[in-house]
Amino acid sequence: MKDGAALLDWESLTDRQKVNLSYWIYQHNLENRLLDELSNQVLQDPGGFARWMDDHRERVLKLNKAWVEGHRNWEPSTSDCLLTYLRELIRNADAGQPQPNKDLLKAAGGCRKDYDLLELERHTVDQGWTGSNKPGSEGTSPYFINLPARLYVDERLGELGPERQGFVAMWFDESMDDAYKCGIKLAIQDTGYKPRLIKEKEYLGGVVDEIMAEIRKSRFVVADFTSSTKAGARGGVYFEAGFAYGLDIPVFLTCRKGCKEGVHFDIGHLNRLEWETPEDLRKQLKNSIEAILGRGPRSARWSTHRQPAA
Repeated sequence: MKDGAALLDWESLTDRQKVNLSYWIYQHNLENRLLDELSNQVLQDPGGFARWMDDHRERVLKLNKAWVEGHRNWEPSTSDCLLTYLRELIRNADAGQPQPNKDLLKAAGGCRKDYDLLELERHTVDQGWTGSNKPGSEGTSPYFINLPARLYVDERLGELGPERQGFVAMWFDESMDDAYKCGIKLAIQDTGYKPRLIKEKEYLGGVVDEIMAEIRKSRFVVADFTSSTKAGARGGVYFEAGFAYGLDIPVFLTCRKGCKEGVHFDIGHLNRLEWETPEDLRKQLKNSIEAILGRGPRSARWSTHRQPAA
């Protein structure tokens, strides 16, 4: 398997593509709370980072070709960049760090150049959201956060949260990893929604309660009924799909071709997407979500910058 650097092929990417990938990698790390757990002490300790990676391997983003190709031209909206930039400032301040990390701020803000970062800094100061060590000087990184910034972030996340999530119910087997990561997950992201797979989330209490809570705040559910003869029908998938139906939440049914005989007769009459490859699943599911629900609140524009010819 190629390592992350080889998959990124960094030198062949445009500046915009590099920024896009940095932004989405940052988003993954933020949502999985990896940034808070990777301390300077870990980085400075010989072998510390390797041990940290091993301890967090379930949450660390595993780059593959499909992920890179699916994100390099996906340009986040300006409003999302501003929101994520503020979240990084707040995260840094709450962690007690005296100065934000410039590279993290650029990744969070979708910045290509230092000037782009400076524009974000000026805007937050003009809005009364942040202050700096030298209020009269341009280019000084903000180091404290005012209450309006926290209120803005809370309001924006509150507005976007319930309408931007697609819950995924599926068989948690290693054979389905590519179907999720290169198919379902990318299809949901392509249409402007955030995928939610329960095994990727940390929580307290019972898993059933957590699943029901996540379904309640989702715009739709994707239920994949793929299984094997040995494993049998996935009862949890049926339960989660039925729970969503009871709440009048749209449910997109999918199943790998060749596995339909294992689908229970109760749902045999319902429209179902039958797929052969993760790429096929991604395309079919994306088209179905867009046709029925339209594009979601996380819809980001596709950059006109394309991979340069080899």
